[in-house]
Amino acid sequence: MKKIFTLIQLLFTYFIQTIKFIYSGIRKLIRFINSKKIISIPFYSLIAFAIYTFLLIKFSGDPTFNKALDNKTLNDITQINPIQVNKIIKPKTVNEIVYAIKSTTGPISIGGGKYSMGGQTAFENSLHIDMRSFNKIINIDKTKKQITVQAGIRWRDIQKKIDPLDLSIKIMQTYSNFTVGGAISVNCHGRYIGHGPIISSVLELKIVTATGAIIIANRKINQAIFDTAIGGYGGIGVIVEATLQLVDNVKVERHNQEMNVEDYKPYFDKNIRNKDIVFQNGDLYPPNYDKIMSVSWSKTTKPLTDEERLLSDDENYWLESKLSKLVSWGNSGKWIRKNIIDPLVYFPKIVRWRNKEASYDVKELEPSSRDKETYVLQEYFIPVENIKSFIPKMKIIFQKYDVNVINVSLRHALPDNESYLSWANKEVFAFVIYYKQKTNQEAKDRVNKWTLEMTDAILSENGAWYLPYQPHATIEQFQKGYPNSIKYFGLKNRLDPNQRFTNKLLDKYNPYAKNKLSQEKNNKNEYFRAEEQTILTIPEWYLVFNPKEYSDYLESGKNPSDFPFYKSIDEYWTLYDRSTTLTSKAYPENSEYKTMLQVIGVSMTMEYGAKIIYENTMGRLFALFSEEKTSKKEEIIIEAQRAYSDFIYQTAWYEFKFLPWIKKVWNTSEKSNCSVIRKWERTLFFTFEFSFKAFYSQLIQWAANSTYETPANSIYLIVSNLDSVKENKNLKIIKKDGNKMIIAVTRWEAFTNEIIKLSNQNVKIYEISGNDEIAVSVIMNNSQEINSKNSTLLYKSRIVTNDNLKRNIYFLPVDKLLPFIKNAINKNTTIEHVYDY
Repeated sequence: MKKIFTLIQLLFTYFIQTIKFIYSGIRKLIRFINSKKIISIPFYSLIAFAIYTFLLIKFSGDPTFNKALDNKTLNDITQINPIQVNKIIKPKTVNEIVYAIKSTTGPISIGGGKYSMGGQTAFENSLHIDMRSFNKIINIDKTKKQITVQAGIRWRDIQKKIDPLDLSIKIMQTYSNFTVGGAISVNCHGRYIGHGPIISSVLELKIVTATGAIIIANRKINQAIFDTAIGGYGGIGVIVEATLQLVDNVKVERHNQEMNVEDYKPYFDKNIRNKDIVFQNGDLYPPNYDKIMSVSWSKTTKPLTDEERLLSDDENYWLESKLSKLVSWGNSGKWIRKNIIDPLVYFPKIVRWRNKEASYDVKELEPSSRDKETYVLQEYFIPVENIKSFIPKMKIIFQKYDVNVINVSLRHALPDNESYLSWANKEVFAFVIYYKQKTNQEAKDRVNKWTLEMTDAILSENGAWYLPYQPHATIEQFQKGYPNSIKYFGLKNRLDPNQRFTNKLLDKYNPYAKNKLSQEKNNKNEYFRAEEQTILTIPEWYLVFNPKEYSDYLESGKNPSDFPFYKSIDEYWTLYDRSTTLTSKAYPENSEYKTMLQVIGVSMTMEYGAKIIYENTMGRLFALFSEEKTSKKEEIIIEAQRAYSDFIYQTAWYEFKFLPWIKKVWNTSEKSNCSVIRKWERTLFFTFEFSFKAFYSQLIQWAANSTYETPANSIYLIVSNLDSVKENKNLKIIKKDGNKMIIAVTRWEAFTNEIIKLSNQNVKIYEISGNDEIAVSVIMNNSQEINSKNSTLLYKSRIVTNDNLKRNIYFLPVDKLLPFIKNAINKNTTIEHVYDY
């Protein structure tokens, strides 16, 4: 304790000395500056101007704006697969699902608990049907031991209803949080001995197809659809109801036995197969993978040691979470698990109800954060006779890539010869791999690399892998591992020819989804753009609109000193505050773009702040000598401001040639009888302004060229009606496929102009740069409004030079963009800009 106290004293002493050194340095610097008048005046002027600029920003903007767009980004439990959808609905009736399908034309994705880990429940710009509110029990037949439920119900909710009836779920996952529809869609399995996947316990399904039709599918009616929907990952339609076979709830007793890997198969055949075993799994211990702990639960008539019927909903899993983190600490954590934790866990004899053992909650696995690291599953299905030869191959790959495997659990499954995407065409052991990885792109790429090698190892043993996890496998690997996928996609294409039901898994492997347009999209690096930028670019574009206002103001003959510079500053930061708040929940953080907006906002504030000072002092003083006449030099200055404002509508401001305009002003001869004092004051002020901008633009251009890639000059759209679209210098047709095509439109002002032209033609837009929503600004009188149920008014903005006008910012689906623009023009409003991301 004395040593610790001494260390704290020493650190405190060093801290005080450092503060004294910094303070002394600052004092010496200030004394030096004060002693040099030639330095002190500009130094303190600079400090004063910095404080002045800070105050301008501080008292500008709209910090009270609290409107945020709804978050339509879906993610799975791993938090490494964010997907932006178009709309999320949470139906409670079948009619709501039917209406949603019939009233839309785009892609549809279906999700439940989001425990599939590779985009199997979502797709970009899709109508997402969140089934979790569709969770009623339709009927329980105690005599037949059958139950009919809505697909969004969780296993745990079923257990609560059937446990008092002494009934139990026949086949489900180890954890009870999953929805029934999700479990059927992945053809799940558990630790149940004597059974295969869940398809063997499903008696009947009710499905809503891509046409909105409701069909019944079982082993007698629509059997092909039944076999395709189970394990079909939502590609056939929406499973709305399922009838399942139940079994009796019984008491079970736990047994455990550790053994060598080579002894596991003989042990299983002798002690597990054809016995009164209900649950069983074998834990294969990393990192050596040479020992297996068999954990089984057999039927028993012994007295209960655990009287609880089901695990409590509010169970505290603090200890389990900490132990999982401990085990993830490299090989030492694995040793602690095998030699200390597991012996303690398996020491007591336990007799409990089957339903209690089947009611585990995934919260026991959930870490405190998945921000920088996350836990992920993979699963391999290896024929029972091949596990001895597969384990060494698996071990080599895990060790080669230093995979942090937490646990490998082996579960037995009988063959499934029904599901078209069956993962068990023969008797298999499922290797459930639970591992930890970082969430950065480098870690994702590394997982992709070793997973591809693992897939080859699986295929070399005539095995398969489970599809609810990362869809890393190549198309060739997928077709080899799932040879009946051709039948699956063939039936899907007949039921859903437009491939509306989709997700990231199906989109990758579906041959009918590989049309010319999708291939062209993926081949173009510049095709996809972040949707949030359609809103974040609004303040940036204000630095284009405001110079136009300034030019209009000067051309109207008004005194430049009267231009509302502070209003302009305030308007910029208002747009910044509103845009960043609007995107704060709906989109991933775009810190790079926000930083850029802050930098250009500070630059604009400094420029306009200096003009406020000058124009309200010297500018107003010299205006008294103007005699309300405009000199030739002033006319050229106004021309220069107009040329600049026109230029930046289509080209970056720093590419404007400032110096030639200075030369032109100075070379202009003056024959009028205008005020000489005012003429030269304006000339000198303009010369200073454009000279500084010329210097600053070179710095910015150098920084931009060295830091950023050349920005893409085109934006890509998918549109229909080929006859109406005509090419020109700003619009090119890239690829045609049927009645749709990809067109490239020049960005910035040209994009807005081309969109206005298209609004007068019979054209429909399906997506723009992979996005389904876009922002538009419209200039109108204060008394005007555009009422459109298909658009959202984000906010109203000021035209700082004209109190009779306003700028309305709308956010709308891209397929409604052209009708909206046509309607706005018909109402005698002005389409100011379409914000092209």
